[in-house]
Amino acid sequence: MDYIAFLEYALERQASDIHLVPGALPVIRKNGKLEQIEHQAVVDHLEINSIIDAICTEEQRERLKSKGEISFSYSVHELGRFRINIIMQRGTASITFRILRLIIPEIETLGIPSAFIELLNYQKGLLLVSGASGSGKSTTIAAMIKRINDTLKTHIITVEAPIEYLFKHHNAIISQRDVGTDCLDLYEGVLGAMKHDPDILMISELSDERVIDLALQIAESGKLVIAGVPANNSRSTIEKIIASTSPEKSEIRKYKLTSTLLGIIAQQLVPDIEEANQLLAYEFLLPNAAIKSHIMNDQLKELTHALISGRKHFMTYMDNSLFELYKAGKIRRSVVYKYAHDIEFVKRQELTYKKE
Repeated sequence: MDYIAFLEYALERQASDIHLVPGALPVIRKNGKLEQIEHQAVVDHLEINSIIDAICTEEQRERLKSKGEISFSYSVHELGRFRINIIMQRGTASITFRILRLIIPEIETLGIPSAFIELLNYQKGLLLVSGASGSGKSTTIAAMIKRINDTLKTHIITVEAPIEYLFKHHNAIISQRDVGTDCLDLYEGVLGAMKHDPDILMISELSDERVIDLALQIAESGKLVIAGVPANNSRSTIEKIIASTSPEKSEIRKYKLTSTLLGIIAQQLVPDIEEANQLLAYEFLLPNAAIKSHIMNDQLKELTHALISGRKHFMTYMDNSLFELYKAGKIRRSVVYKYAHDIEFVKRQELTYKKE
């Protein structure tokens, strides 16, 4: 099986991913939708194994055998860079190639609110970018690092699993640690990074209790920490951070979070009105006194109301963001209902809009 031809096909089609699963036709994902690769037969496990032999080192193959999954970056000369994830399922391997763009976009072009961009001027604290897989978290974080690199003389270290975008030194000096190559895991990677006196630390994902504790400790010590969180909105982001520790430690965790958190941008990519591209819908939380109180008092259900009422303070609720895209004629009504968190809220917005 010529996997290079698949990569070329995906690039020509401006796809984001390629999925190779034994027993299924090979597919690409474009603008969030799956499309079969033309004129291809069903993939079998022997073809998958031959690709693994071609792209993996012996160490990576051993890690796949022992852990059941691996992720790493992979470059093809004159073609591009890819993030590869291989998982074992039903005794065979499946492969996903994520196409990594070589050019890091300017953060304003992504649709990120200016109030969040301004937080990049802070020298300490915790900035979180959350969203599901494929929501554009990595691109947003890369654009954040690029903005800092373009404007500040500072020392940045990233710990990534795996490295996606490559940064060049500009005003900042930047070191990038690749989990599995430069360090054992995210926790060890962050521990090692702190021995090199960074001003800013980027962690690709707050993956477990140890990494979360370390990130909060570093932010509390006076560094700026930028991190990704696999969560759909601000509330689930905060819940994930608090719930990852034991009940007896949760009060300390909540205190550290409220004392260091600068802001959360939660995002998802939705199809535009022509279904030709994807647009960013986002939720933006700034931790004012009311939100900090809700966190400390386990009143996370109140965060939605705080976000809605916080519009005058530049905050945005996800469903408001979706509805504004609809009002601007950028997405279809059906898309709002498909991606909204609270259908009843959208219905109320729609009634108000019709009366205007």
